[in-house]
Amino acid sequence: MNLKSIILILSLSFFSILAEEEKKITPVVGADLEQLSDTYESLFAKSLEDVESAEDDLDIDEISANSGINTKNNPKFPRKTNGTYKPNTPANNSQYAAPSYEDMDPEKQKALTKEGLRSIEQSEAKNNKSTVKQIARILLTNPIPEVRSEAARALGRLGRGTKALHRAIDTDGYEVRQHAYKALEKIGSRTSLKYFTKGTKSSDVDIKIASFKGLGKTKSSLGRDMIIRVGLNSKDPNVVAAALDGLGNFSRKDDLEILRKFLKSDVQEHQSGAVRGLGNSKIPESLDILNTAISENPGLEPEVIFAISKKKTLNATLLLMKMMQTNKNENYQAIIQRELNLRKAYGKYAVVKTNSATIRKLPRASSEKVLVLANTDVAKIRKVTEKRFKVKMNNSIVEDRYYLLQAITNKEGSKKSIVEGWVFGAKINIVNIANPAKKDKGIGSDDDYADEDSEDEKDAVRENVNPEPKKVTKPVPPKKEAKDSDYYEEDEDEDD
Repeated sequence: MNLKSIILILSLSFFSILAEEEKKITPVVGADLEQLSDTYESLFAKSLEDVESAEDDLDIDEISANSGINTKNNPKFPRKTNGTYKPNTPANNSQYAAPSYEDMDPEKQKALTKEGLRSIEQSEAKNNKSTVKQIARILLTNPIPEVRSEAARALGRLGRGTKALHRAIDTDGYEVRQHAYKALEKIGSRTSLKYFTKGTKSSDVDIKIASFKGLGKTKSSLGRDMIIRVGLNSKDPNVVAAALDGLGNFSRKDDLEILRKFLKSDVQEHQSGAVRGLGNSKIPESLDILNTAISENPGLEPEVIFAISKKKTLNATLLLMKMMQTNKNENYQAIIQRELNLRKAYGKYAVVKTNSATIRKLPRASSEKVLVLANTDVAKIRKVTEKRFKVKMNNSIVEDRYYLLQAITNKEGSKKSIVEGWVFGAKINIVNIANPAKKDKGIGSDDDYADEDSEDEKDAVRENVNPEPKKVTKPVPPKKEAKDSDYYEEDEDEDD
């Protein structure tokens, strides 16, 4: 409803009431003008009240800023109380005025703060349809900055509530605005592009850092342009690191060279930002760069582990497994183990223990080669043969099973892809990632990881020997006693 509509309703209401009352007002020659004026004034006040009651039915958010009748912000149109056209003002008598937060004693302030934080925690724990509305209301109305800041952080964790965060940035103070920007960065919505762009010019370094990271998550061409043109040329190394972090989200091959360049920088912040950017990138080659970065700069290993953990691909899982097997730092091993559990990478993995191991199309030494794995390379075990084989290895006869592996190949001129093939068991060690949710009932228990492992398999893993296959319960016809000639040919040789 705009100003013209209000005036029209006001006029119509006034004249309709005037017409109804006209019969009651008898014209008098030389009448008391003051009495007549009072009558018209009372009619005008009544029409004004009718307009106000109609306005109360409107949603205040639907009134545009240019309408000139926003009763919350426009002092020319103060909100009326029922039965009067006077504005609703605080009482002058101090006994009726509620004390402000600043006037309260410290104990009362602490109690209110604790109550506000508890309300946020409870709303966030419910995480239902009304959660965002409840926390947004706290963000925009609570008198305590600490509580409003926590409300902004809660919206960031929930990944919702951008409109409330935008309004907090527009209206709130330094501390709350800072947390609101960080929450918007976590959400990474394109609707926040205007705020991220404005934040890159802020004098607050934390707001600037959050803005460059957020620009990357919007994946807009404008955001990428600002990152390259402004962020990477900043004199503050932390801002440059944030820009590199955001740049990786665009997952463009052109950007890999930029990230590789800053990875070789002498500035530690630049290196860290490049690692995070490579972790955000979905280009398969980014994993190769991260893997190489560890050998060139071992000090980056914790950040590289975190960056690889952000990639939910088989290639990333196999690389984490390789790092866990080759790393002697127990803290790093624990971090990788926790990440493997988080991504539920349960099952058996093969770690090459010889100089090389050939993956073949069929489970026999004379079969076609599919891929050659190097020492310490890792592959996912999919299946194992029931039958054992004897082959020549290093001028001796070795007996073992063949294992069907899933591995990553990166042939020149092609994208990384997953290949499957069989490898001879004597060339690999078996590593089992068990589900920690399943309780270990001790050796000899029938249902100890029964869905994945037999008892012989667990014993073999502990002894670093290749496991026996899972027994098949379906009935099979009786077999004759196997002879070497049944599965061994003298010309088969597994030497690579």
